[in-house]
Amino acid sequence: MKSKQLFWGVLFLTLGVIYLLVEVMHVHLSIAGFYNYWPLSLILIGLSVLSSNNYAKLTFSGLSGLVFALVLFSFFSKSWLPWDDWDDKAHTFSTVEQFSEPFDNKVKTVNATFKMGAGRIEIRGDDSNLVTVKSGGMKELFSVDVDKQEDNYDFDISMENVHLNLNKNDHRRLEVGFNNKPNYTFDFELGAADVDMDLSSLKVEKINLETGAASCTMKVKEFASDTMNIRVEAGAASVRIILPKDAGAQIKRETSLASTNFEGFKEISEDLFQTENFSSVKKKIFIEIEGGVASFHVSRN
Repeated sequence: MKSKQLFWGVLFLTLGVIYLLVEVMHVHLSIAGFYNYWPLSLILIGLSVLSSNNYAKLTFSGLSGLVFALVLFSFFSKSWLPWDDWDDKAHTFSTVEQFSEPFDNKVKTVNATFKMGAGRIEIRGDDSNLVTVKSGGMKELFSVDVDKQEDNYDFDISMENVHLNLNKNDHRRLEVGFNNKPNYTFDFELGAADVDMDLSSLKVEKINLETGAASCTMKVKEFASDTMNIRVEAGAASVRIILPKDAGAQIKRETSLASTNFEGFKEISEDLFQTENFSSVKKKIFIEIEGGVASFHVSRN
């Protein structure tokens, strides 16, 4: 193999692997400042040209391809661009280990969005603040994006600054507490996460869960209005939903190889299920389920 072939091969291979980690698996690499080391790639190329030993020549060429790929990825990364850290009076963005927003009785609705690759999320509804988030392992575990407008509060949390660390003692965990006064909508985009959502004390209007290989338990009880909508789209996930027994519920199922268990539901037609009290009660929960080889378990408590 020629050193030139090895350089380009390693370069494209590295860029492809990094892209898959960041965009598909949602593992965000903290290498934003690596572009400052671009001369290292030139040094390695120079060593490859000067070396008379074929093994050394290939080694330096491969290393230069690797370094140059990291430099390119770092250079085009959004995290270091000056206009990415914009801020105004209503919109704030921060990267933290712990975040809290004091309770404001003017806030009537909260829209919470979670984006996470691998890790664990624990959500509770008994916090004195409007929202409190704590990380359970790695520094700079999450990024918080907040937009507060009069009686509405948009809260986005993501894993933008997670370091790639294979130390088994590091546990990516988010502990999130919400105040039970406002009405809530939740949007989850998860990879291989483990999620425990006890939303039973929160007034929920809508939940949207998109996940790959997650294990998720979701418990709801209080309503923001007469209806609650829950949509779940899962790949190879295990999803358990616990509903209040006094509310009516309907499930629409679009699954192929999924395993489903709907306790207390009657099959109305193909892929449509309802509780016996669905027509007679005022409070209703509408559930839509889509999945591949996932496992869905819906019960009432």
